[in-house]
Amino acid sequence: MPPKRIRRRPASTATSPAPEYKPSDLAIKDTVNKGKGVFTSVAIPKTTCIISEKPLVTFPIVHPKAQSSMMLAVVATCNEDDRQKIMAFGSSSVYVDLDPILGIAKTNCVPLVGSDQLGLFETICRINHDCRPNAQYFWDQTIGKEVLHALVDIHAGEEITVSYSTVIDRRQRRAALTSGLGFNCHCPSCSLPPAELAQSDRRMKKLSEIIDSTPMLLQLNPVSAITQIRQALVIIEQEKFWALASAQAYDAFQTCVAWSDLRNAKIWAGRGAEFHSRTCGVDGDGAVRMKALEQDPKSHRLWGAMGIRRLSS
Repeated sequence: MPPKRIRRRPASTATSPAPEYKPSDLAIKDTVNKGKGVFTSVAIPKTTCIISEKPLVTFPIVHPKAQSSMMLAVVATCNEDDRQKIMAFGSSSVYVDLDPILGIAKTNCVPLVGSDQLGLFETICRINHDCRPNAQYFWDQTIGKEVLHALVDIHAGEEITVSYSTVIDRRQRRAALTSGLGFNCHCPSCSLPPAELAQSDRRMKKLSEIIDSTPMLLQLNPVSAITQIRQALVIIEQEKFWALASAQAYDAFQTCVAWSDLRNAKIWAGRGAEFHSRTCGVDGDGAVRMKALEQDPKSHRLWGAMGIRRLSS
C-alpha cells in the first residue's frame, strides 16, 4: 500500500476539534489487493473529524542529492518502538533498489503543507487511494497534526479512503499513480462498466473545460460564468470529486461581491462554508471564514469593485 501523495490541498491554520472516535474504532487490516488499509467499526457522519495524528517521524525537504543520507540519519535517531512501526510499512516496487528505509519513506510519507517537511504517520499513511474517496486530510500547523475528515457518510465496516491526486483526467491520474507509486488503480470508479466509465470520463472532461474557461469568463460574462460554476458543481457531486468544490463556490462568491450582489454573495458563501466543512470540518478555518462572509459579504475587499449588477435569480 503506497500512500505517497501527488498533489495536496493548502494547509489549514485553524485549531481542529478533537476526533470523535477512539483508536479502537479504527482498524488497520489486510485488503484484497491493496496491502494494508484502514477500516472503521462505527458509522461516521460527513464533516466529522475522524482522527488527528502526530507523525512518527518528519523529514525536512532537501536537495535530492542530500535526501537519502538525511532520511537515514533521521530514522537512526528514532526510538526502537517508532523504528519498528516505521519498518512495518511496505515499499513501492518503484523503489525496490533503495535501502528499505528510503523506500518506505519515499513511498509512504506525505507533505506537511506549509512546513517544508514530510511526515510518516502510523495510521493515516495506511489509508488507501480511491478516485472517489470518502475522506480527506490536511496538515494543521497550529497543533502539529495531520487531520482526517469524512467527506461523506461512512458506514460501519467500510474502508476509509483518500485521493492521492487531484488530477481531473482519469487516464492521466492513473498514469501518474502508476509511474510515481508503482500501482494500477482499480478503485470502484476506475472499474466501472465500459459505458459508465465513458460517461464519467465525458463528465470529467467537461469539468476540466469549465474550470479552464471560468476565470476569463468571470470577467467577460459573469452571469454565464456562474451558470458554468453551477454545472461544475453538479459534476463534482456526481463524481464525488469534492476537493475542487470550495474553489468553485469561492469564485462565484467573489464575483457576486465585486458586482454588489448581496443576496447571491450570501448564497455562495454559504455553499463555500458547506464544502469547506466536508474537507476540513465545521470548525476548520475555511468553513469559519466563509460563514463570516455569509453574514457580512460587504466585509470582503472586493465589495462593489465592478459596480452593481444582479448576477442570478
